[in-house]
Amino acid sequence: MTSGEADAATRLYEEALASSDGGRPARAVRQLRAGLRLVTGRPALTELRARILLSLAWAESERGRVDLGFQLLDEAETDAPAQVRPILLAQRALLLKRAGHNTVALAHYDAAIALLTEPAYPQDLVRALNNRSLVHQEAGDLRLARADLTRALRIATRQGFELQAAVIASNIGCLDVTAGDLPAALRAFAAARVTYQVLAPGRLANLAVERARALLAAGLFVEADRELAAAVSQAQGQRLDHTYADALQVRAEAALLAREPQAAIRWARQARAAFLLRRNSRRAALAELIALRAHQEPSAAPVGRPTTTGRALALAARLNRLGLSEDAWLAGIVAARSMTAAGRTAHAERMLRQRGRPRRIDRLDTRLLWWLARAELAFATGHPAQARGALLAGMAALHRHRTQFGSLDLQTGAAARGQDLASAGLAAAVASGSTTGVYRWSERARAQALLLPPVRPPADPSAAALLEELRQSRHAFRDAELAGRPAPDLRRRIEELQRAVRERSWATRGHTDTGTPQIAPLGRIAAELGGAALVTYLVTEGVLRALVLTGRSAWLVPLGGYRDAVEAVLRLRADLDAQVGHATPGRLASAVRAATRRDAERLAAIVLNPLLPRIGDRDLVVVPTGPLMTTPWAALPGSTARPVTVAPSATAWLAARDRMRVSRTDTAAGGAAGSIVLAAGPGIDRGDSEVRAISRTYPTATVRTGADATPAATLAALDGADLAHIAAHGSHQAENALFSTLELAGGPLLGYDLLRLRRAPSMVVLSSCELGLTDVRPGDETFGMSTALLVAGTTTVVASVGRVGDELAMTVMVDYHRAVAAGRAPATALAEAIPPGSPAAFICFGAG
Repeated sequence: MTSGEADAATRLYEEALASSDGGRPARAVRQLRAGLRLVTGRPALTELRARILLSLAWAESERGRVDLGFQLLDEAETDAPAQVRPILLAQRALLLKRAGHNTVALAHYDAAIALLTEPAYPQDLVRALNNRSLVHQEAGDLRLARADLTRALRIATRQGFELQAAVIASNIGCLDVTAGDLPAALRAFAAARVTYQVLAPGRLANLAVERARALLAAGLFVEADRELAAAVSQAQGQRLDHTYADALQVRAEAALLAREPQAAIRWARQARAAFLLRRNSRRAALAELIALRAHQEPSAAPVGRPTTTGRALALAARLNRLGLSEDAWLAGIVAARSMTAAGRTAHAERMLRQRGRPRRIDRLDTRLLWWLARAELAFATGHPAQARGALLAGMAALHRHRTQFGSLDLQTGAAARGQDLASAGLAAAVASGSTTGVYRWSERARAQALLLPPVRPPADPSAAALLEELRQSRHAFRDAELAGRPAPDLRRRIEELQRAVRERSWATRGHTDTGTPQIAPLGRIAAELGGAALVTYLVTEGVLRALVLTGRSAWLVPLGGYRDAVEAVLRLRADLDAQVGHATPGRLASAVRAATRRDAERLAAIVLNPLLPRIGDRDLVVVPTGPLMTTPWAALPGSTARPVTVAPSATAWLAARDRMRVSRTDTAAGGAAGSIVLAAGPGIDRGDSEVRAISRTYPTATVRTGADATPAATLAALDGADLAHIAAHGSHQAENALFSTLELAGGPLLGYDLLRLRRAPSMVVLSSCELGLTDVRPGDETFGMSTALLVAGTTTVVASVGRVGDELAMTVMVDYHRAVAAGRAPATALAEAIPPGSPAAFICFGAG
């Protein structure tokens, strides 16, 4: 062989390693086979040939050809020189782990690492340590896994292996997910992606799968599924069979959390088939467990079928044999639930006692399912007090999980993990007929994130710079839209910036010593109501009910189908929007008004009319559920001109009332009273006129209009104000409500900006389109611009759940402020300001 051929083979081998590190195994295979042809039959190049075969074995296994990978390792072993033996052991361990033979793989890794030294084999040692940590992690030994990764990271850093260091940091993030430290995990994944985008874009699919696992642990199943859909596509395109199967499995978990059992079963079956093709029985068994859990969902299949119990018991035994003890326990819990549903309570009791109570080091998913199974068994055996205790223990575990988050996004998403517990508790309370029990479980099952102490994002110049760039990019994109110029690069940059801002917020840590949230006592709520009535809406088994509380009595009133109510809300909001913003011919305008009346009457017939005999003409405090949070109450017959306050929960309403009293006391005592801020954004015809008219009611107010109404100046004025009124174009962003905007001079003010206020205004009025809309997540966790303000400490928010007509908005807002200045409560002032029959969709949120 010529020296040129030897150099070419070496170059192909090095390029193949780069392709493998970059997550491109198909390219690596082509390069390695080309190099192999050059060295075959050349005794002088035995070591290079062995190394090529080892790398080729890994690359082929990445493409799903594990058996071929073992054949290549056997071929390499026949004449591999001594110095290659440690690498051969490590590579065989990798394939054994991929095939699900973790115990044998661990022995091979131990032998390899004992022979590998940093001076002689720095990269091979880093890879072996990194890969052995994955075996430890799957065995549940997080201490040994972290020790391997820590050692590997030190070596990679010393040797300047930037890509390997990013891979190791990402795997440390995976450990953090398992340990429950999701902020740390998401920080690690975000940092790794920056490196991968430059050095190894082929690894982004694998990273997306790990990020999706973290998002699922936080309850953000929609965001996780979006990541996974992209990962599946990328893995298919790159022929990354292992990553493809992995993504399918996690996608099944996302569908299970989203209560889409048929989709979960479909993804899990596809994942199982993909893992079996790779001869990975461990991962195939885990996919089978997801499918089995999905079959237990009521909408998927009958729960108590003997086949469900038998399959779960058989799977538990198989998982134990595979060394997956916690997953075997989880399968046992599935079997116990099936036994309980079938009436075999003694068998279920024995099954649940086998391992005892869950520990905090067990996965959250396992712990919550165990408590649910205990509750179901206690209900079935006639021990409701024990059942309630089990459900409360599960909810307490969920709360401890939630407190680690300092991000409102993650705090509100976490409730998805406790849907089954909350639903079971609420259903049992409704079945008991106890209004006190229904009240308590209704409060436990909604808006728990608002009961956490607010977490101010840390002063972070990088985060502030990202927000400012996002603001300017969106401002430029808006200008391009208005000018009719396409701006795809700007759109992509906005998406990148929004992702970066959101991820930085996820990394904020919460308060871990908050204790269990305290539900406001029913007696305190009744006393605070005075002459008003509280109406809490709740759903069990698709039926909408209302818990009605006055100062003296409480009733639970069935109302009808929940879906009918939701449809009526959406139709009415669409009707109101149709009346705003453009001239409509007389006949069509009459038809729209008639449709609005019909839809308002239909909605009132479901959610309000059955309650009128009990509430009479009292003011209302309404605690909605789901999309009922956006009901335009002023449009309903029976609540026109009636003061209505909308609150996420009764406890949150009482807390806002208490904050309001403290604020008034401070002001009356001559404390640090805030100011009044009036601001108008550009491009809104009535903005300046509205603000000037309102300023006549508040002569000492700070007024910002035109070029003075920048986001920075407006935020500075808002901080510590008593009252703020902003008239501007508004836009609600359904995908992430904290990116909802108020358009000001030079760019938008975002929901994320409001969370950074040191002291939010006591009252905020948003004279803008649709900023009263919220994303309502499982557990009735509201997530929107109004939520951001309430979390930041605002006691009352007035905002619209629909479009805002200029002339009507100005009339309503001016009259509203006159009434507030005259001493009217905000809800009363708003009810008096909205003309009967008008399409105004303003709502008073918070304390009222």
